[in-house]
Amino acid sequence: MTTLRTTLFAALGLGALVGTASANAFYINEHDAKVSGRAGASTATVDGASSVIFNPGGIPIAEGTNVSITGSVAMIKGSYFDPNNNDARTDTEGGTAVLPAISITSRLNNMVAVGIGFHLPFGLAASWPENHAQADVIQKESLRSYFITPAVGLNLDKQVPGLSIGAGLDLVPATVQLDRAIIFGDTRGTAVLGGDAFGIGGRAGVQYRPPMLKQLRLGATWRSQINLDFKGNGDFDIDPAFRSQLPPDGPISTSIRLPTTLAGGVAYDATPDLQFEVDAMWMNWSKFDKLAIKLPGDVETVTAEDYKDTLTLRVGAEYKLPKQKAAVRAGYIYDPTPIPNTTVSAQLPDGNRHVVTGGGSYSLGNYDVHLSMVYVIPASQTTSDAEYMPIYKGKFEFTALVATLSLAGKFGK
Repeated sequence: MTTLRTTLFAALGLGALVGTASANAFYINEHDAKVSGRAGASTATVDGASSVIFNPGGIPIAEGTNVSITGSVAMIKGSYFDPNNNDARTDTEGGTAVLPAISITSRLNNMVAVGIGFHLPFGLAASWPENHAQADVIQKESLRSYFITPAVGLNLDKQVPGLSIGAGLDLVPATVQLDRAIIFGDTRGTAVLGGDAFGIGGRAGVQYRPPMLKQLRLGATWRSQINLDFKGNGDFDIDPAFRSQLPPDGPISTSIRLPTTLAGGVAYDATPDLQFEVDAMWMNWSKFDKLAIKLPGDVETVTAEDYKDTLTLRVGAEYKLPKQKAAVRAGYIYDPTPIPNTTVSAQLPDGNRHVVTGGGSYSLGNYDVHLSMVYVIPASQTTSDAEYMPIYKGKFEFTALVATLSLAGKFGK
Protein backbone atom coordinates (compact mmCIF):
# COMPACT_ATOMS: atom_id res chain seq x y z
CA MET A 1 0.00 0.00 0.00
CA THR A 2 2.78 2.43 -0.84
CA THR A 3 0.31 4.62 -2.74
CA LEU A 4 -1.67 5.33 0.42
CA ARG A 5 1.46 6.42 2.27
CA THR A 6 2.76 8.64 -0.54
CA THR A 7 -0.56 10.36 -1.19
CA LEU A 8 -1.11 10.99 2.50
CA PHE A 9 2.13 12.81 3.10
CA ALA A 10 2.16 14.71 -0.16
CA ALA A 11 -1.15 16.24 0.89
CA LEU A 12 -0.04 16.80 4.48
CA GLY A 13 3.02 18.69 3.39
CA LEU A 14 1.19 20.84 0.88
CA GLY A 15 -1.64 21.90 3.16
CA ALA A 16 0.29 22.37 6.36
CA LEU A 17 3.51 23.89 5.21
CA VAL A 18 3.01 25.47 1.81
CA GLY A 19 0.01 27.23 3.26
CA THR A 20 2.30 29.19 5.53
CA ALA A 21 4.17 30.47 2.50
CA SER A 22 1.34 30.74 0.02
CA ALA A 23 0.94 34.15 -1.46
CA ASN A 24 -2.52 35.58 -1.57
CA ALA A 25 -4.81 33.03 0.05
CA PHE A 26 -3.10 33.43 3.42
CA TYR A 27 -1.19 36.70 3.04
CA ILE A 28 -2.62 39.56 5.11
CA ASN A 29 -1.44 43.16 4.62
CA GLU A 30 -3.84 44.92 7.01
CA HIS A 31 -1.57 45.97 9.88
CA ASP A 32 -2.57 49.66 10.06
CA ALA A 33 -6.04 50.94 9.20
CA LYS A 34 -4.58 54.23 7.95
CA VAL A 35 -2.58 52.30 5.36
CA SER A 36 -5.29 49.74 4.57
CA GLY A 37 -7.91 52.39 3.78
CA ARG A 38 -5.79 53.59 0.85
CA ALA A 39 -5.23 50.03 -0.48
CA GLY A 40 -1.82 49.70 1.18
CA ALA A 41 -0.35 52.32 -1.17
CA SER A 42 2.03 53.85 1.35
CA THR A 43 5.62 52.99 0.38
CA ALA A 44 6.38 56.62 -0.50
CA THR A 45 4.47 58.27 2.34
CA VAL A 46 4.24 56.11 5.48
CA ASP A 47 6.01 57.54 8.52
CA GLY A 48 5.85 57.14 12.26
CA ALA A 49 5.13 53.86 14.01
CA SER A 50 3.84 51.61 11.22
CA SER A 51 6.77 52.49 8.94
CA VAL A 52 8.63 49.69 10.77
CA ILE A 53 6.26 47.30 8.98
CA PHE A 54 5.64 49.01 5.63
CA ASN A 55 8.86 50.95 4.88
CA PRO A 56 11.71 51.47 7.39
CA GLY A 57 12.75 54.51 5.37
CA GLY A 58 9.88 56.40 7.02
CA ILE A 59 10.97 55.70 10.61
CA PRO A 60 12.98 58.94 11.10
CA ILE A 61 10.41 61.27 9.48
CA ALA A 62 7.96 61.72 12.34
CA GLU A 63 9.14 63.56 15.44
CA GLY A 64 8.78 62.37 19.02
CA THR A 65 7.62 58.90 20.03
CA ASN A 66 4.85 57.31 17.96
CA VAL A 67 2.76 54.29 18.91
CA SER A 68 0.25 52.34 16.79
CA ILE A 69 -1.96 49.50 18.07
CA THR A 70 -4.03 47.64 15.48
CA GLY A 71 -6.55 44.84 15.41
CA SER A 72 -7.86 43.25 12.20
CA VAL A 73 -10.67 40.77 11.76
CA ALA A 74 -10.32 38.83 8.50
CA MET A 75 -13.39 36.89 7.35
CA ILE A 76 -12.26 34.52 4.62
CA LYS A 77 -14.31 32.02 2.62
CA GLY A 78 -13.31 29.48 0.02
CA SER A 79 -15.61 27.36 -2.13
CA TYR A 80 -15.24 24.24 -4.24
CA PHE A 81 -17.49 23.24 -7.15
CA ASP A 82 -17.34 19.48 -7.74
CA PRO A 83 -17.72 18.49 -11.44
CA ASN A 84 -18.33 14.89 -10.39
CA ASN A 85 -21.45 15.97 -8.47
CA ASN A 86 -23.21 18.37 -10.85
CA ASP A 87 -20.91 21.21 -9.75
CA ALA A 88 -22.23 20.95 -6.19
CA ARG A 89 -20.81 23.76 -4.05
CA THR A 90 -19.07 23.29 -0.70
CA ASP A 91 -18.02 26.30 1.41
CA THR A 92 -15.40 26.53 4.12
CA GLU A 93 -16.52 26.83 7.73
CA GLY A 94 -15.14 29.42 10.12
CA GLY A 95 -12.32 31.10 8.28
CA THR A 96 -12.17 34.07 10.67
CA ALA A 97 -8.78 35.25 11.84
CA VAL A 98 -8.08 37.96 14.43
CA LEU A 99 -4.72 39.58 13.75
CA PRO A 100 -3.02 42.06 16.10
CA ALA A 101 -0.20 44.45 15.25
CA ILE A 102 1.76 46.93 17.32
CA SER A 103 4.62 49.24 16.40
CA ILE A 104 6.62 51.97 18.13
CA THR A 105 9.14 54.50 16.81
CA SER A 106 11.09 57.21 18.58
CA ARG A 107 13.39 59.98 17.35
CA LEU A 108 16.62 59.97 19.38
CA ASN A 109 17.94 63.15 17.76
CA ASN A 110 17.60 65.08 14.49
CA MET A 111 19.19 62.23 12.56
CA VAL A 112 18.57 58.87 14.28
CA ALA A 113 15.30 57.11 15.11
CA VAL A 114 14.62 53.59 16.35
CA GLY A 115 11.56 51.38 16.26
CA ILE A 116 10.14 47.93 16.84
CA GLY A 117 7.13 46.21 15.31
CA PHE A 118 5.06 43.05 15.72
CA HIS A 119 2.63 41.72 13.12
CA LEU A 120 1.31 38.52 11.50
CA PRO A 121 1.53 38.78 7.71
CA PHE A 122 0.74 35.07 7.18
CA GLY A 123 -2.14 33.75 9.26
CA LEU A 124 -5.40 31.88 8.83
CA ALA A 125 -7.76 29.52 10.63
CA ALA A 126 -10.13 27.63 8.34
CA SER A 127 -12.00 24.35 8.11
CA TRP A 128 -14.17 22.43 5.63
CA PRO A 129 -17.35 20.51 6.50
CA GLU A 130 -16.83 16.95 7.69
CA ASN A 131 -16.80 14.36 4.89
CA HIS A 132 -16.61 16.98 2.14
CA ALA A 133 -15.35 15.98 -1.30
CA GLN A 134 -11.70 16.69 -0.48
CA ALA A 135 -11.62 15.59 3.16
CA ASP A 136 -8.57 13.46 2.35
CA VAL A 137 -6.81 16.64 1.23
CA ILE A 138 -7.78 19.06 4.03
CA GLN A 139 -10.21 19.14 6.94
CA LYS A 140 -8.87 21.89 9.20
CA GLU A 141 -5.78 24.08 9.18
CA SER A 142 -4.26 26.77 11.37
CA LEU A 143 -1.30 28.83 10.20
CA ARG A 144 0.58 31.52 12.13
CA SER A 145 3.81 33.44 11.56
CA TYR A 146 4.92 36.11 14.02
CA PHE A 147 7.19 38.87 12.71
CA ILE A 148 9.15 40.73 15.42
CA THR A 149 11.12 43.58 13.84
CA PRO A 150 13.59 45.88 15.60
CA ALA A 151 14.64 48.67 13.22
CA VAL A 152 16.61 51.90 12.91
CA GLY A 153 16.23 54.89 10.59
CA LEU A 154 18.43 57.80 9.53
CA ASN A 155 17.16 61.21 8.47
CA LEU A 156 19.76 62.35 5.94
CA ASP A 157 18.06 65.65 5.13
CA LYS A 158 21.18 67.68 6.02
CA GLN A 159 23.40 65.52 3.82
CA VAL A 160 20.93 64.91 0.98
CA PRO A 161 17.83 67.13 1.29
CA GLY A 162 14.64 65.07 1.35
CA LEU A 163 16.29 61.66 1.88
CA SER A 164 15.66 59.16 4.70
CA ILE A 165 16.63 55.49 4.99
CA GLY A 166 15.99 52.63 7.39
CA ALA A 167 16.59 48.93 8.01
CA GLY A 168 15.34 46.22 10.33
CA LEU A 169 15.80 42.61 11.40
CA ASP A 170 12.89 40.14 11.13
CA LEU A 171 12.68 37.45 13.81
CA VAL A 172 10.02 34.97 12.71
CA PRO A 173 8.66 32.13 14.87
CA ALA A 174 5.96 30.17 13.04
CA THR A 175 3.49 27.40 13.89
CA VAL A 176 1.19 25.19 11.86
CA GLN A 177 -1.43 22.49 12.44
CA LEU A 178 -3.37 20.45 9.90
CA ASP A 179 -6.17 17.90 10.34
CA ARG A 180 -7.32 15.71 7.47
CA ALA A 181 -9.13 12.45 6.79
CA ILE A 182 -7.48 9.20 5.72
CA ILE A 183 -9.77 7.36 3.33
CA PHE A 184 -9.03 3.78 2.31
CA GLY A 185 -12.02 2.23 0.58
CA ASP A 186 -14.91 2.40 3.04
CA THR A 187 -12.56 2.90 5.97
CA ARG A 188 -11.87 6.38 7.33
CA GLY A 189 -9.23 7.59 9.73
CA THR A 190 -7.61 10.86 10.77
CA ALA A 191 -4.21 12.47 10.49
CA VAL A 192 -3.01 15.41 12.56
CA LEU A 193 0.24 17.26 11.86
CA GLY A 194 1.69 20.00 14.04
CA GLY A 195 5.02 21.75 13.80
CA ASP A 196 6.97 24.93 14.36
CA ALA A 197 9.91 26.82 12.93
CA PHE A 198 12.04 29.91 13.47
CA GLY A 199 13.49 32.08 10.73
CA ILE A 200 15.54 35.25 10.46
CA GLY A 201 15.41 37.85 7.72
CA GLY A 202 15.91 41.53 7.06
CA ARG A 203 14.26 44.55 5.50
CA ALA A 204 15.33 47.99 4.31
CA GLY A 205 13.71 51.03 2.80
CA VAL A 206 14.19 54.54 1.48
CA GLN A 207 12.00 57.61 1.02
CA TYR A 208 12.79 60.76 -0.95
CA ARG A 209 10.98 64.10 -1.07
CA PRO A 210 12.53 66.20 -3.87
CA PRO A 211 13.13 69.74 -2.48
CA MET A 212 12.32 71.31 -5.86
CA LEU A 213 9.00 69.49 -6.17
CA LYS A 214 7.50 69.21 -2.72
CA GLN A 215 4.27 67.68 -4.03
CA LEU A 216 6.15 64.54 -5.13
CA ARG A 217 7.24 61.68 -2.85
CA LEU A 218 9.13 58.53 -3.79
CA GLY A 219 9.74 55.35 -1.83
CA ALA A 220 11.12 51.83 -2.12
CA THR A 221 11.40 48.91 0.27
CA TRP A 222 12.88 45.41 0.30
CA ARG A 223 12.28 42.35 2.48
CA SER A 224 14.59 39.38 2.34
CA GLN A 225 13.78 35.74 1.83
CA ILE A 226 13.15 33.92 5.11
CA ASN A 227 13.93 30.22 5.49
CA LEU A 228 11.63 28.27 7.80
CA ASP A 229 12.74 24.77 8.82
CA PHE A 230 9.61 23.14 10.20
CA LYS A 231 9.87 20.26 12.64
CA GLY A 232 6.85 18.57 14.14
CA ASN A 233 5.01 15.34 14.75
CA GLY A 234 2.40 13.35 12.90
CA ASP A 235 -0.35 11.40 14.64
CA PHE A 236 -2.45 8.88 12.69
CA ASP A 237 -5.56 6.94 13.64
CA ILE A 238 -7.20 4.32 11.41
CA ASP A 239 -8.67 0.85 11.71
CA PRO A 240 -5.97 -1.54 12.97
CA ALA A 241 -6.35 -3.60 9.80
CA PHE A 242 -4.82 -0.71 7.81
CA ARG A 243 -2.51 0.89 10.40
CA SER A 244 0.56 -0.98 9.13
CA GLN A 245 0.12 0.67 5.75
CA LEU A 246 0.97 4.09 7.25
CA PRO A 247 4.24 5.34 8.71
CA PRO A 248 4.44 5.24 12.51
CA ASP A 249 3.60 8.28 14.59
CA GLY A 250 6.71 10.37 14.82
CA PRO A 251 8.74 13.35 13.65
CA ILE A 252 8.19 15.09 10.33
CA SER A 253 10.24 17.94 8.86
CA THR A 254 10.46 20.15 5.80
CA SER A 255 11.86 23.52 4.77
CA ILE A 256 10.10 26.37 2.99
CA ARG A 257 11.06 29.88 1.95
CA LEU A 258 9.03 33.04 2.42
CA PRO A 259 9.90 34.97 -0.75
CA THR A 260 11.94 38.09 -1.28
CA THR A 261 9.73 41.14 -1.87
CA LEU A 262 10.46 44.46 -3.56
CA ALA A 263 8.07 47.41 -3.53
CA GLY A 264 8.15 50.91 -4.94
CA GLY A 265 5.75 53.83 -4.73
CA VAL A 266 5.12 57.31 -6.14
CA ALA A 267 2.84 59.80 -4.37
CA TYR A 268 1.63 63.19 -5.52
CA ASP A 269 -0.18 65.93 -3.61
CA ALA A 270 -2.74 67.25 -6.08
CA THR A 271 -3.75 69.86 -3.48
CA PRO A 272 -2.65 70.44 0.11
CA ASP A 273 -5.56 68.22 1.17
CA LEU A 274 -5.65 65.56 -1.58
CA GLN A 275 -2.95 62.94 -2.12
CA PHE A 276 -2.69 60.05 -4.60
CA GLU A 277 -0.22 57.17 -4.52
CA VAL A 278 0.57 54.24 -6.82
CA ASP A 279 2.60 51.27 -5.52
CA ALA A 280 3.87 48.05 -7.07
CA MET A 281 5.09 45.01 -5.10
CA TRP A 282 6.99 42.08 -6.61
CA MET A 283 7.17 38.73 -4.81
CA ASN A 284 9.73 36.12 -5.84
CA TRP A 285 7.49 33.03 -5.60
CA SER A 286 9.11 31.20 -8.53
CA LYS A 287 11.80 29.80 -6.23
CA PHE A 288 9.09 27.67 -4.67
CA ASP A 289 9.04 24.97 -7.33
CA LYS A 290 8.85 21.86 -5.14
CA LEU A 291 8.32 20.66 -1.59
CA ALA A 292 10.43 17.92 0.00
CA ILE A 293 9.15 16.29 3.21
CA LYS A 294 11.04 13.92 5.49
CA LEU A 295 8.76 11.29 7.03
CA PRO A 296 9.17 8.73 9.81
CA GLY A 297 11.04 5.64 8.68
CA ASP A 298 13.58 7.58 6.55
CA VAL A 299 11.04 8.21 3.79
CA GLU A 300 11.04 11.43 1.75
CA THR A 301 8.38 12.70 -0.64
CA VAL A 302 8.85 15.46 -3.22
CA THR A 303 5.86 17.38 -4.61
CA ALA A 304 6.02 19.77 -7.56
CA GLU A 305 4.55 23.23 -6.84
CA ASP A 306 5.67 25.46 -9.77
CA TYR A 307 4.67 28.79 -8.21
CA LYS A 308 5.17 31.93 -10.29
CA ASP A 309 6.36 35.43 -9.41
CA THR A 310 3.66 38.05 -8.84
CA LEU A 311 3.38 41.81 -9.26
CA THR A 312 0.69 43.44 -7.12
CA LEU A 313 -0.52 46.93 -8.05
CA ARG A 314 -2.05 49.34 -5.50
CA VAL A 315 -3.72 52.71 -6.10
CA GLY A 316 -4.78 54.82 -3.13
CA ALA A 317 -6.14 58.28 -2.36
CA GLU A 318 -6.46 60.31 0.84
CA TYR A 319 -8.44 63.50 1.38
CA LYS A 320 -8.17 65.68 4.48
CA LEU A 321 -11.49 67.27 5.25
CA PRO A 322 -11.13 71.09 5.28
CA LYS A 323 -11.27 72.63 8.77
CA GLN A 324 -11.86 69.17 10.25
CA LYS A 325 -9.55 66.88 12.20
CA ALA A 326 -10.53 64.03 9.90
CA ALA A 327 -9.60 62.31 6.66
CA VAL A 328 -11.19 59.81 4.26
CA ARG A 329 -9.43 57.23 2.08
CA ALA A 330 -10.16 54.84 -0.79
CA GLY A 331 -8.20 52.50 -3.02
CA TYR A 332 -7.98 49.59 -5.43
CA ILE A 333 -5.65 46.56 -5.60
CA TYR A 334 -4.92 44.07 -8.36
CA ASP A 335 -3.39 41.05 -6.63
CA PRO A 336 -2.53 38.07 -8.86
CA THR A 337 -2.17 34.59 -7.39
CA PRO A 338 1.12 32.69 -7.72
CA ILE A 339 -0.70 29.34 -7.54
CA PRO A 340 -1.03 27.73 -11.00
CA ASN A 341 -4.13 25.81 -12.01
CA THR A 342 -2.06 22.60 -11.87
CA THR A 343 -1.64 22.81 -8.06
CA VAL A 344 -4.65 24.78 -6.79
CA SER A 345 -6.69 22.74 -4.30
CA ALA A 346 -8.99 22.93 -1.28
CA GLN A 347 -5.90 23.67 0.82
CA LEU A 348 -5.32 26.93 -1.05
CA PRO A 349 -8.45 28.03 -2.96
CA ASP A 350 -7.36 31.20 -4.71
CA GLY A 351 -7.42 33.23 -7.90
CA ASN A 352 -6.41 36.63 -9.22
CA ARG A 353 -7.89 39.21 -6.89
CA HIS A 354 -9.55 42.55 -7.43
CA VAL A 355 -9.82 44.43 -4.14
CA VAL A 356 -11.55 47.66 -3.12
CA THR A 357 -10.82 49.54 0.09
CA GLY A 358 -12.10 52.49 2.09
CA GLY A 359 -11.53 54.11 5.45
CA GLY A 360 -11.28 57.21 7.55
CA SER A 361 -9.60 58.85 10.53
CA TYR A 362 -10.40 61.27 13.30
CA SER A 363 -7.84 63.14 15.38
CA LEU A 364 -8.20 63.86 19.11
CA GLY A 365 -5.18 66.01 19.85
CA ASN A 366 -2.17 63.70 20.13
CA TYR A 367 -4.33 60.65 19.47
CA ASP A 368 -5.82 59.33 16.23
CA VAL A 369 -8.46 56.72 15.47
CA HIS A 370 -8.27 54.95 12.08
CA LEU A 371 -10.80 52.55 10.56
CA SER A 372 -10.68 50.66 7.26
CA MET A 373 -12.59 48.02 5.32
CA VAL A 374 -11.03 45.81 2.65
CA TYR A 375 -13.22 43.70 0.36
CA VAL A 376 -11.83 41.02 -1.93
CA ILE A 377 -14.26 40.71 -4.84
CA PRO A 378 -14.96 36.96 -5.31
CA ALA A 379 -12.17 35.41 -7.36
CA SER A 380 -12.13 32.00 -9.00
CA GLN A 381 -9.76 29.55 -10.64
CA THR A 382 -10.53 26.40 -12.59
CA THR A 383 -8.12 23.51 -12.41
CA SER A 384 -6.12 22.33 -15.41
CA ASP A 385 -7.14 19.32 -17.49
CA ALA A 386 -3.73 17.69 -17.08
CA GLU A 387 -3.89 14.21 -15.55
CA TYR A 388 -3.33 14.26 -11.75
CA MET A 389 -2.39 17.97 -11.87
CA PRO A 390 -4.19 18.50 -9.61
CA ILE A 391 -5.84 15.26 -8.53
CA TYR A 392 -9.21 16.93 -7.82
CA LYS A 393 -10.66 18.79 -10.79
CA GLY A 394 -13.20 21.56 -10.57
CA LYS A 395 -13.49 25.25 -9.77
CA PHE A 396 -12.41 27.10 -6.64
CA GLU A 397 -13.65 30.48 -5.43
CA PHE A 398 -12.24 32.80 -2.80
CA THR A 399 -13.40 36.00 -1.14
CA ALA A 400 -12.55 37.97 2.00
CA LEU A 401 -13.62 40.95 4.06
CA VAL A 402 -11.13 42.55 6.46
CA ALA A 403 -12.08 45.19 9.05
CA THR A 404 -9.22 47.03 10.75
CA LEU A 405 -9.13 49.44 13.68
CA SER A 406 -5.98 51.33 14.71
CA LEU A 407 -5.30 53.59 17.67
CA ALA A 408 -2.28 55.84 17.30
CA GLY A 409 -0.59 58.28 19.65
CA LYS A 410 2.26 60.78 19.45
CA PHE A 411 4.25 61.88 22.47
CA GLY A 412 6.97 64.51 22.90
CA LYS A 413 9.16 66.04 20.23
